[in-house]
Amino acid sequence: MNQHLCKNCEHSFAGNFCSNCGQKTNTVRLNWTYLKDEANYTILHFNKGFLYTIRELFTRPGDTIREFLEGKRVKHYKPILLVFVLAGINGYLASQLDIKETFKEFDYSNNMNKREQAAFMTEYMKCVKWAFGHWSLMEIFALPIVSLVSWISFRKWGYNFIENVIINSFASGQRLIFSIFTSITYLILPSGYMGKFSVFATIITFGLTIWTYASLYKQKEGSALMFRIALFILLLFVMAIILIIIFSILFVIYLKNSGKI
Repeated sequence: MNQHLCKNCEHSFAGNFCSNCGQKTNTVRLNWTYLKDEANYTILHFNKGFLYTIRELFTRPGDTIREFLEGKRVKHYKPILLVFVLAGINGYLASQLDIKETFKEFDYSNNMNKREQAAFMTEYMKCVKWAFGHWSLMEIFALPIVSLVSWISFRKWGYNFIENVIINSFASGQRLIFSIFTSITYLILPSGYMGKFSVFATIITFGLTIWTYASLYKQKEGSALMFRIALFILLLFVMAIILIIIFSILFVIYLKNSGKI
């Protein structure tokens, strides 16, 4: 068999691909045919992996995640990249919403005067707007925290911390898909219904995560599974409260130091 010299790593090899770095033997000159082939491959790969993964997450989430962890991965879109792509789409849609309408029912007048209330809401809405516009960052930031909680809650059932990151990447992708649907619904609904629909959407989102974990560990004994899921929810709640308290304290300190309240 003819030997080839890899143009990428200069390794001598035989065959269609370099055995050292994987580059193709035939590296033709870049032209319109190259662009067409690359576009066809990208679209085909996106449709095949992306749409397949979305379908699996809403038909058999636990089974497909378990199979991925066990090595059945070729058909799937990369889970962390999935979070980035979906969070980017969701962040853009969410940034188009009139978020202030969702929070207009909240009244802070019992705790601060009108000037402070107005200043607080102005700065608070800036933070909310930034968070929705950078949702991919928020999801990636949350991944290790949620994964730590799930690893602690289910650690006796065999998956290590990194595997929990992958589990929660898929779970996050599932939530983001539903969140994209709800963001589109928010854009269609009259603003007065946004607050009521958000409660319904939150319940569904929460239920999706429970369904995913319940189906992932469905082979476990029922009472043990319920206990582990309850522990997971409790620890998530405690972690969320801690983070909210920390953020609130830092936010108020920032507003006072900057003279905005």
